[in-house]
Amino acid sequence: MKILIVEDEPGLQLGLSDIFEEAGYKTRVCAEGKTALQWIRDFQPGLVVLDLGLPDMDGTHVLEKINTDHMDVPVLVLTSRASETDVVEGFRLGAFDYVTKPFSPKILLARVDALMRRRGAGGKVKMGDITLDFERYQAERNGEALHLTTREIDLLRFLHKHQGKPVSRHDILDEVWGMESEAGTRTVDTHIAMLRKKVEPNPDRPAFILSQRGIGYKLVL
Repeated sequence: MKILIVEDEPGLQLGLSDIFEEAGYKTRVCAEGKTALQWIRDFQPGLVVLDLGLPDMDGTHVLEKINTDHMDVPVLVLTSRASETDVVEGFRLGAFDYVTKPFSPKILLARVDALMRRRGAGGKVKMGDITLDFERYQAERNGEALHLTTREIDLLRFLHKHQGKPVSRHDILDEVWGMESEAGTRTVDTHIAMLRKKVEPNPDRPAFILSQRGIGYKLVL
């Protein structure tokens, strides 16, 4: 599996590359957002590790562009921007995970490994007029592409795994965000609300993603 590291600090470039290469990943490193967007097309990584403090453009713009043009490529944000507002904004723009500096190399690698394992599970699922392709991280509505973020597809995958049974917000966080994630249960509610707007015929009266009072959510097909 290939990882594109977007980081402008030379020492950290080398350190991250060593961490991932020793774990068996193939890496490529760049320091600028424009280069990263070009290399995603050429290198075709399975994951982008993105610093937000880039010299040529704000990393949030790079994140948004990746999420728009390459929605099948998950992004792990690795940054010193640690405020709650920054974290929420990163998830809103489509980040799969958000790790703040300084970080533990072992925990970072564990979260990357977990991400890759989750991406390995495949299968197509019909949800009304929507077809979900979990292997390709794609969605269609009546044959037309439907834009879902990698996080949203992983969220649907987890709910589908427990189809018809309610799962708690904490279980969703552990499985979809990772046990070491800094996200809270309100993040789950926010993502569910955004997801319903995309997949439900009537988001105010959901037919597929149902709330379970006192527990969390369940998927009904």
